[in-house]
Amino acid sequence: MRKEELIELLKKDVVPALGCTEPVCVALCAAYASKQLNNPVTQIELDVNKGIYKNGMSAGIPHCNHVGLEYTASIGALLKNPEKQLTLFEDIEPDTITQAELLVPHVSVTINDSASIDVKCILHTSNDTVTCIIKDAHTNIVYLEKNGVVLEEKTTKQTTHTSTVIDELKEMRISEIRSLVDSMTVGELVFLLEGIKMNEQLSEYKGTTHLSDSFNHSLFSEDLFTRIIKKVTAAAENRLDGCPLLAMSSSGAGTKGLVVSIPVNEVAEELHVSLEKKLKALALTHLVNRYINAHIGKLSPMCTCVMASSTAASVGIAYLLDALDEQIGYCIRNMAGTVTGMICDGGKVGCALKVSTGSSAALMCATTAVNNAVLRESDGICASTPEQCIQNMARIGKNGMIKVDEEIISIMKSKG
Repeated sequence: MRKEELIELLKKDVVPALGCTEPVCVALCAAYASKQLNNPVTQIELDVNKGIYKNGMSAGIPHCNHVGLEYTASIGALLKNPEKQLTLFEDIEPDTITQAELLVPHVSVTINDSASIDVKCILHTSNDTVTCIIKDAHTNIVYLEKNGVVLEEKTTKQTTHTSTVIDELKEMRISEIRSLVDSMTVGELVFLLEGIKMNEQLSEYKGTTHLSDSFNHSLFSEDLFTRIIKKVTAAAENRLDGCPLLAMSSSGAGTKGLVVSIPVNEVAEELHVSLEKKLKALALTHLVNRYINAHIGKLSPMCTCVMASSTAASVGIAYLLDALDEQIGYCIRNMAGTVTGMICDGGKVGCALKVSTGSSAALMCATTAVNNAVLRESDGICASTPEQCIQNMARIGKNGMIKVDEEIISIMKSKG
């Protein structure tokens, strides 16, 4: 693996997103399909995997007071702007919502058994039918058909250069990733600063919910720990409430972008490190986030914003604290023994408290690791190497939590 390939992966992985990424994915699928139509859409059939369903049920939609996949599918079909990709909600107008309210009763939603991102959207007009399918990544269109004529199709055997790089990344050791990051320059990584600016603005936005205001209580001192909790909570709270500001995503999700960047930036500012060191810490954090997500899966029964992103943030913090490779391994082991098992019950404002919990653990596990205080290899799912710890976390998510996910879906569906 060459460092240039990792930098290119970062540039494709760290991109702006508006709104919770799973509802955006559904809207994008509908927008692609609707782009092929001239007449008004009269009916929408939507089929999604469990992760998309969970994250689309209660997450806020920018410029919209409604929630739910019925609305995101309707809005996407009305916007017809797939060229906007993950920022397509920017084009929502008051009239869009009025029209969506009329279309929503004609939207049906079913859930498929796919373990990865899987969205199928069928749009009907008075005389046309268009089908669009997105798989494996939030913007990856694999099938487009109009009235039985296939317009676009990717076979499962087709792979992109990006997917090949990710496959190679999965086989690397964390120390090898760190070594390549160490060889990167300020000029190659300076683009990451735009994400810091974007996510800082999101944390400062004055929204309609106020979870983060609770940390202004006199019980909390204005220290690094509290600043991280307040900023991460506020940014995630605003984003998942439908804030109209962009987030800089990581590994396909805006909330993950917040969780990997804000804690690392706060520690970098507290330590007054050089710009070079801060950028390298951010790059390492984003890449470890992608590494863990590649093993666990982007949409897991477990909260990957904590499992993957908080663990990656802990690695970035440890890097800022001059951790050796062995100590970065300790950091991952400590996180594996701390946060593994937090469930994912969908994208929503309440995720703000989950990621603030993960960010707290990230700081604690980094500082314990650089002090050579590490959990035993014999502890639970912990292991001797960071790579094995991550693989054990992935086993819990992929195999051990399947029944848990079914119960979560059952509870959510029972709400009607």
